[in-house]
Amino acid sequence: MASSGRDCCTLCYDDDGSSREAVTWCTECEVLLCTGCEKHHTKSKASKDHKTMSTKDYHNLPKFMLEISSQCRDHKKKFELYCSFHACPCCVQCITDKHKKCQDLKPLSDILKQVKSSASVQLFEKDLKNVKENLEEIIKYLNSRMNTNNSQKNKGCRTNSIYEEVDR
Repeated sequence: MASSGRDCCTLCYDDDGSSREAVTWCTECEVLLCTGCEKHHTKSKASKDHKTMSTKDYHNLPKFMLEISSQCRDHKKKFELYCSFHACPCCVQCITDKHKKCQDLKPLSDILKQVKSSASVQLFEKDLKNVKENLEEIIKYLNSRMNTNNSQKNKGCRTNSIYEEVDR
């Protein structure tokens, strides 16, 4: 990223050091793309089905989402498999380094497809909806209590001022 506060195209910068302004972020390649590179990216057979988002939307993502990567930090290779024993994604190099004896390795793409349609995700969504509704009720109740307290406080102030006038 350039010091001017704008995003530079990752591909152009890595290729020839140029700092063309990025307009999109590819969620799969994890690169920022300028208009020209985005055009080639959407036409390329290898990346035409990739999901992209505007750089503005990318920067509005929560911090924890920005820290998620589809590449192995140790080997800088794309995660391709999932180790059920260790409950973690693996790149090809991880398998030879850390998972030689692991028996239950599955394609990561299969695992990700199952996650979205699993019952636990649907239950989680339902739980989140219930929590949201409960919080909305709590906020209504607290606002009501604050209004009641404020009106009683104002009544008390008016009552006190009447007594002060009588005492004079």
